[in-house]
Amino acid sequence: MTRLLFTKLLRDLQSMSDRIALMVLALSVTLTVFSAILYTWGIANREMADAYLSTNPASATVLLEPGLDAAQMAQIAAETRQRPGVLDAVPRGELMLQVRRDDGTWGANPLQVFVAAPNDPIQVERFTVEQGSWPPAPGEILIDRSSFELLDLQVGQDLVVQAPNGAAVPLRVSGMVYSPGLAPSYQEQKGHGFITSASLPVLGVPATLDALKLRLAESPGAAIASIASADRAAIVAASIDLANWLQATYGVTISEIQVPTPYAHPHQGQMNTVLSGLLIFGVAGLLLSAVLVAAMLDALFTQQIPQVGMMKAVGAHAGRVLQVYLSMVLVITLASVVLAAAPGIALGHAFASALLALVGLQAQNLAIPWWIYAMAALVGVGIPLLLALPALLRATGTTVREALDYRGVPMSGAQAGNVFTRFDLGLGRLRGIDPAGSAMALMAFGNIFRRRARLLLSVGLLASAGAVFVAGMSTQAGFQAFLDRQQELRRWDVDVRLGDGGPVPAIPAAQLAAKIPGVVRTEAWSSLQTSIIPLGREFSVTHTYPDQGHGSLSVTVIPPATTLLDQPTLREGRWLQPGETGAVVLPAGLADARAGDTIQLSINGRPTPWLVTGIAESVDHGDDIFITQAGYVAATGADRPNLLRIVTSQHDEPTRVAVADTAERALSDAGYVVRTAASVSRSTAAGAGHMLPLILAFLGLSAATSVVGFAGLASTMGANVLERTREFGVMSALGAPASTVRRLVVLEGIFIALLSCLAAAIPTVLLAWWINDYLPIPGLFRISLPAVAIWFVVVIVGAVLATLAPAARASRLTVREALAYL
Repeated sequence: MTRLLFTKLLRDLQSMSDRIALMVLALSVTLTVFSAILYTWGIANREMADAYLSTNPASATVLLEPGLDAAQMAQIAAETRQRPGVLDAVPRGELMLQVRRDDGTWGANPLQVFVAAPNDPIQVERFTVEQGSWPPAPGEILIDRSSFELLDLQVGQDLVVQAPNGAAVPLRVSGMVYSPGLAPSYQEQKGHGFITSASLPVLGVPATLDALKLRLAESPGAAIASIASADRAAIVAASIDLANWLQATYGVTISEIQVPTPYAHPHQGQMNTVLSGLLIFGVAGLLLSAVLVAAMLDALFTQQIPQVGMMKAVGAHAGRVLQVYLSMVLVITLASVVLAAAPGIALGHAFASALLALVGLQAQNLAIPWWIYAMAALVGVGIPLLLALPALLRATGTTVREALDYRGVPMSGAQAGNVFTRFDLGLGRLRGIDPAGSAMALMAFGNIFRRRARLLLSVGLLASAGAVFVAGMSTQAGFQAFLDRQQELRRWDVDVRLGDGGPVPAIPAAQLAAKIPGVVRTEAWSSLQTSIIPLGREFSVTHTYPDQGHGSLSVTVIPPATTLLDQPTLREGRWLQPGETGAVVLPAGLADARAGDTIQLSINGRPTPWLVTGIAESVDHGDDIFITQAGYVAATGADRPNLLRIVTSQHDEPTRVAVADTAERALSDAGYVVRTAASVSRSTAAGAGHMLPLILAFLGLSAATSVVGFAGLASTMGANVLERTREFGVMSALGAPASTVRRLVVLEGIFIALLSCLAAAIPTVLLAWWINDYLPIPGLFRISLPAVAIWFVVVIVGAVLATLAPAARASRLTVREALAYL
């Protein structure tokens, strides 16, 4: 580049400083959002994996029935550790307790307690003791830090729990732990605690342990390598072999083997969904950035066409001219990358920390991998440069004659006439349209087609932003519709779960509950955890995590003549017949079974055969497996329901809570062991807690994308006005008042906004459908009409605001200034 061309570059940057600043600002906003998403993806992905692996999670859990005392389990674990391929084996246990509230009633949120031997160093499924020490003394308990707020606890206070035999037992909260291997309590709506087997007699429970936690190597010959296997199939095979060995050697009964997804946190699927959404929206933001930069730089280079002709006329060849404008693009992109660096890093740190906190994790290292920095910088410089290249080559390749003849109106008269005529005819058919207003609208509508490529870019930019915004809001609307649908199908108001300990009281629980004030109807149901056992095997292998919630299945026993359940939609087969035994309806996607197949279910730890009569849609009832009450009695030989479903006279939350508290007291006084008595809103809160990170991610990114869209609209309209400076001068010379010029420019922006709304219709539906069907988000397909209305109003108002400044600048131009403008 020669000294004179370098001087021109500096003067161009100075003379167009307002436009350059606008481009740098718009591009830096987009790059900030994109780089923050990229940084969040890198940090969250790494930190979640590191946090979970830091717990040294068990590869498998073998459940024994019944449990054995600590000494026996320690001996079994020691001999198991000598088996080929076993890295470690430790005995553990687990039980579920209720927590008493300050008013003396049992709370709706249970406490899951993990039990270890007093001498267990907690090297498998580790946790960090933040207050107190391990092991806690007999009668003491450590509480996971995410459970304190849910259960309203403090370190040092006495926690009164309901023991398995129904007695109220105090446990002293001796400390707080951080366990990144567990989902946060607010999502599960249950607390987590840790005790030793020495505290079990305090709870009236024998000091036994019933679970053997195994860490298995990649292969039997790799045991000394201390590398846990990541192959679930290999883990399952090895666990089955160990279970058979345990049965043959020690005569124990294996009830279940739990093998969760190796190296995956319980909420890894949820995090993957969020990160997938982040990347999708990040790519969408990158495309919006590309559209924005292409539109702005195309306008800049188009404006420079007359100057290109002058430079060539005085001897500058195309390569030299290309260097000038290529340098200009590099200045803009490098400035944008530098400007976006600090806020992108800060936003990425904040977003990653918040996202990890939503799934109960604390980021230990917010450092961003160097290659992600390199990718963000490469994208920030390379993509705008690549997209600006066609416009750059087109402008610098213009001949001297074409450049000097350029007037900013490339559209042929025939093309313009076609557009004007069709629009004019449409306006002429409308009654009450002022001819002057019709002419103004006709001119504004025709003007937006002068630069069709730029029009497509502008419309595409706003349409993309609108599609992302409405699809994100529709995701929320679909999930809310899903919750509303669940509430409609859940025709009861209170769930009371009963324990199976103690003698059977004389009066049925349903009759006792029916006498409670505010109760309209009660039904006795049963619900129990189950698993599918392959034919020919005596125990099942499940995906269940240690929290016993993720990856678990349940059987719902339907009472005869129930009015609280609608028959779900069936994909195939038929629904259950009243009094039918040995028949089951499975939810879709649960297993490879078809209607007519026979499967084995674990019922009370025993394999039982069942005929699959139908496959039901799972959207309304989750992953429940349905059987009849007669089938349950035939399989278990018992007819003692463990679940009461109560319909209240008023369906508001205060009534539900009052009835739940009264039912808990009345049933306890009658001799029942009440495990939980809670409003059905608890399960709704748990579902909403699981969806909260997803919804926040989509809505936040939708808002960010919308900001990018409006920045693009403002820059495009500014470029359009600057390009037609001489035209506005001619209009003023012919007597057009300043108000006419302002209205003309504003109308052009409104027409672009309206076209973008039309262009966004199909992409919005497709994007919302894709999110609903391909991301693991429970929800119903919805297009949020309020979101459509909000976006329509916002985009029109935004178009007006975006064009006010350019319109005012155009209306203030004098004839001399306009005609002298290049």
